[in-house]
Amino acid sequence: MKPFEDALRVPPPPQSVAMAEQLRGEPWFHGKLNRREAEALLQLNGDFLVRESTTTPGQYVLTGLQSGQPKHLLLVDPEGVARTKDHRFESVSHLISYHMDNHLPIISAGSELCLQQSVERKL
Repeated sequence: MKPFEDALRVPPPPQSVAMAEQLRGEPWFHGKLNRREAEALLQLNGDFLVRESTTTPGQYVLTGLQSGQPKHLLLVDPEGVARTKDHRFESVSHLISYHMDNHLPIISAGSELCLQQSVERKL
């Protein structure tokens, strides 16, 4: 047993654990992928997926193709809230479904992304 090492391990906040569990049930969630791997899965404008950041623990990234260019939008603010430029959402799933159901682009940090078809993970 290494008590000092164990003491340094901080468990993730309950909200982030719940978010991770909920996302695992979504077909468009691909888990940990880097940018290059995610971009390789996009083929058509409007294709999108959500991935866990490989560089920032607990951060989720919406990766999509808009006008032939890959876009990467951060979905969770520093407080652990799923949000876009103008709206806060209960979860990343609610953010995605709201924009798909209403055919609204996601606007974040000067980028705009229209969600048309999800790229589902292979089982």
